[in-house]
Amino acid sequence: MKHSLKDYKFKDDEDEGIMIDDDHGFLDKNNCSQQHFSEILGQSKEHHNINIQQQHDMPKPQTFVEYIILWAHNIQRKTSKRYKPSGYLRYIIGVYKNLFLVFYFNWLAIFTSPLSSMAFVLVYPILSGALFAFEIGLKVFMDYLGGASLVERISRDYGNGFSLINWGSPQLLLSSEIQGLVQATLPAFGKQANATQMKGDADHRHRTFDISIAETMTVLSSLVYERRDEKITKAYEALANFKNTENPKQTYEQIEVEMKKLVWESEKPIRKIASTYGLQFSGVTELKSLGGPFCGLYWPTLREDNLHHQQQEPFIIVAFKGTTPTNYSEFLVDATFQRADARAYLFGSTHQGFYESLFPASVDSGTDSRDPYNAIQSAIQEKAIQLQKSFKTKKPVQVWVSGHSLGASLAVLLFARWLKCPEDIEPSCELRDAYLLGTPAVGDNDFASLFASYSNTPLSRSSTLWRIINKSDIVCRVPPGYDSVTVGHYVPTTDFFNYSHVGHAVQITHPILNPKPLKVYASSYQSNLDVDIIVSSSPHQGVGVPNQNTCSNNPKSSNDLTVNYPWWFRPFLKRVINPIPFIESLYPFFIRDHLPIYYYEGLERARGYYSEKKHV
Repeated sequence: MKHSLKDYKFKDDEDEGIMIDDDHGFLDKNNCSQQHFSEILGQSKEHHNINIQQQHDMPKPQTFVEYIILWAHNIQRKTSKRYKPSGYLRYIIGVYKNLFLVFYFNWLAIFTSPLSSMAFVLVYPILSGALFAFEIGLKVFMDYLGGASLVERISRDYGNGFSLINWGSPQLLLSSEIQGLVQATLPAFGKQANATQMKGDADHRHRTFDISIAETMTVLSSLVYERRDEKITKAYEALANFKNTENPKQTYEQIEVEMKKLVWESEKPIRKIASTYGLQFSGVTELKSLGGPFCGLYWPTLREDNLHHQQQEPFIIVAFKGTTPTNYSEFLVDATFQRADARAYLFGSTHQGFYESLFPASVDSGTDSRDPYNAIQSAIQEKAIQLQKSFKTKKPVQVWVSGHSLGASLAVLLFARWLKCPEDIEPSCELRDAYLLGTPAVGDNDFASLFASYSNTPLSRSSTLWRIINKSDIVCRVPPGYDSVTVGHYVPTTDFFNYSHVGHAVQITHPILNPKPLKVYASSYQSNLDVDIIVSSSPHQGVGVPNQNTCSNNPKSSNDLTVNYPWWFRPFLKRVINPIPFIESLYPFFIRDHLPIYYYEGLERARGYYSEKKHV
């Protein structure tokens, strides 16, 4: 598919004349998620008010002993605030605490589970050492060798200002063909489950995998990477500076407005592109991180001119952002292989890093009182009520879930919660399917078994988790696990390899190995179902596979721009027209297969295959 470069022009939110009417959208509750602002501001405002109240209400000490007690209390409070172990140190403490407890309570595991014991003893130290080396290398590269400015400069000059995930394939987000695909697929999201069943489907063992929906979810999961995380950091810094200043020039209310504006502006690139699809977007929660993984909502734009031509139905798509390659804290979340007891909100045991990113921490896990799940659930209910009023319908709003990489892992846990307790979003919402890309295993055999059980309860439940796997994507194959019903029946709960996948796998095959582009099979604990693969939407313009050779903007004069790059990168830049294709060519094939653009290419090959098969 040939594209002209004009299709991929994208201006950042600081450019002139871009969405001027969007600058104050954070003041409109219908445009943004108040839960997101409350999460960022709520604790700070509460602590701010508490400190003021304490200054006025606390009685003064009357005796020498009370002065000593107050003095000791103030020292302890200041010390506890100042000393916060780094993310890596917290990771090390958690890893070796888990290693100690495993052998303390079951020292016979050395003899009864030698393979698992060897993995515990070898993998944890090696992984912690590798992460330490990676942190040092990333720190040196980003801060001392100009890596941060280099990545930003390459993105701006050659990658349309996109993140590392998308800078080599801006056509996945910006081309008119993709816009046509998404717009043509949107009506399918609003249909209720009973309206999407195939004719003659009398039993409850049929499921439908929609290639058009899968491609749209790929685009939307890729788009959430384009948030400007540095603005989130600035928002937190603004509050920190205010709290550390004795005589601030601004009031707390002014700081609050400034923080809200920064958060709103951070999502502006996503909203700008989503608007071309006929969608709106708003962030919901930071998931206990700062400028890392987060969750947001897409919902349809109500167009009055379309109401007379076709019946519009509202829907919500919950999207989780995946791992940013330059964000070290996200790698710590990914590498926290030890499992946590998930029965408080889910079932079985799940990957500790994923679970604690989404659900409130237990007493043993720390004092963090943030509740990302409640923010998501509240935002969905609030948005569903707004959509029902706007679209003038009493039907439940259809809720879909999407995510890529780390985002897909968090999406699995969210989907599992709603399988267990659909009342959290009912009656205003109805849970539909999850289309996830590059999903690692997130739970043990008990988690997988109960996930399958809730998927069949009741038998008429149609909500399905589709776990899309692209060829040799390594992320879909970690953490290593038995992933077997037979072995899972005998394996101890603390076994290192006690990980199992959930949902239905949709494997994108190698063209030279299998003529069929998709291979669908149930996960080990899931019941076998008859799956119909369909293509629900066919845009008037052909979609096609994006052309990688025309994917990026080229500066008018690359030689003139070399002065803006680090000295060690300039000789290389003078020899190439565009460094991004060369950089991505260095990725191992099992990493390259993890990128969203290659998922889209595989699904597009499947579209062609099943569209032709339909007309045979």
